[in-house]
Formats: sequence, structure tokens, C-alpha cells
Amino acid sequence: MVYAGVVIYKDSKILLQLRDNNSRTENPLCWGIFGGEVKKDETPEQAATRELREELKLTTGKLKPLLKTDFKGERMHLFKMDLLKDISELELKEGKSMNLFSKQEILKVRNTVPGLKKLVKDFL
Repeated sequence: MVYAGVVIYKDSKILLQLRDNNSRTENPLCWGIFGGEVKKDETPEQAATRELREELKLTTGKLKPLLKTDFKGERMHLFKMDLLKDISELELKEGKSMNLFSKQEILKVRNTVPGLKKLVKDFL
């Protein structure tokens, strides 16, 4: 499978999503970046843009490529963007919650998705 995610920056912090707690959600009740699976008919950037629209009702321009990597046998395309509006203006459509975290705070959070802390330490 191929996945696309977006590291969203706001005031030197990163916006994370607390995942839902249901049987369809990978890593339920864990903090992670926004994103999801790339469909057959779309590019990773198109998938990332679609996921932001679905999860946050956020429309973006062109995303900046950040990293392509393999993780646990899956291909991950990561993009980055600066959030120009306040998070109170976003409408969370998927997940239990969202919040801004500094890199140091992310490293201290116990319930993060696998690989998030490595991403923060090595690439952000």
C-alpha cells in the first residue's frame, strides 16, 4: 500500500490528529499526522490534498514534498505545509481531537502512531 501524509506547521508547532477509537482505525486513540491511503487513480499529492479536505475541510494549494520512505513494508509520501489560519477555524471531520505540539512535546507523548517520534527526531 501507498500512503500520503501532511506535516502541518503553525507557529513552529505541528498539528496532530487524535485518531478515532473504532475497529476500522489503525492505531486507535494515538496521535498522528493527517493523511491516508493513496487511491489507484491519484498521485500521492492528490491523496494528501483529498485527505486534508475530508479530515479537516481544509483546501490547500500545492503541497511541499518533505520525504518519501518505506515503513513496515508500506510506501509513505510526506508533504509539509504552513497553516495560515487559526486551528479554531478548522472543522475536524475525522478523529477525536486535534492539537498543536512542539517537537519536544511530541517526543514526550506516550500514545503516538508508530514512526512519528522517529520522523520528528530524524527529519523535522
